[in-house]
Amino acid sequence: MIYIYTLSDNIKEYWEKEFSNEFDIKIIEKNRYEDTKSNDSDVLLLDLDMFEDIDSIEEFIVKLPNALHPIALVNEPKLAHGAYMIKKGFKSYIGKDTNKLIVKQAIDTVIDGNVWLYPQLMSYIIKHININNETTKKNDLLENLTTKEQQVASFVADGLSNKEIATKLDVQLVTVKKHIGSIFTKLHIKDRVALAILVNNL
Repeated sequence: MIYIYTLSDNIKEYWEKEFSNEFDIKIIEKNRYEDTKSNDSDVLLLDLDMFEDIDSIEEFIVKLPNALHPIALVNEPKLAHGAYMIKKGFKSYIGKDTNKLIVKQAIDTVIDGNVWLYPQLMSYIIKHININNETTKKNDLLENLTTKEQQVASFVADGLSNKEIATKLDVQLVTVKKHIGSIFTKLHIKDRVALAILVNNL
């Protein structure tokens, strides 16, 4: 289920028109977000432009069900703002005029339990992350990965989706997911952003 919470009728109409064939869409009425019943594959598209400030966004997202994966929608994406929202728990951060195919890719990635970032935002986060001595010494950890896992890690760091990785390696999607799960376990990380930061800073 894709939940959409916005005050914009244009956004509601656009999503129902363009994505109803791709996903089950449910529009959340104003101040009724607490009624959402979610499982691990549910996504919330949240229009950040309807909030007055960052504090009100933070107050909102802490009340969301833990299983609901939030994606931020904004009129004008900004790198610093996007990085902050990802840090606060959003699984993606996209502009409202983003190409439909890219939006679908982002949603599919989030449904898979991962974070999706457009390349500029990924680069910004990597550049501005505080890398400590422990992180910079993690090259030894990558050596513990199999050759195939190292390939998958590299593709993830480049921003490829699971489906794109499966195509490049000519393997099943489930195989890619197993590799990623193994990589996360071996590197003691939880998501694709952490993996990208690790790979790109070694």
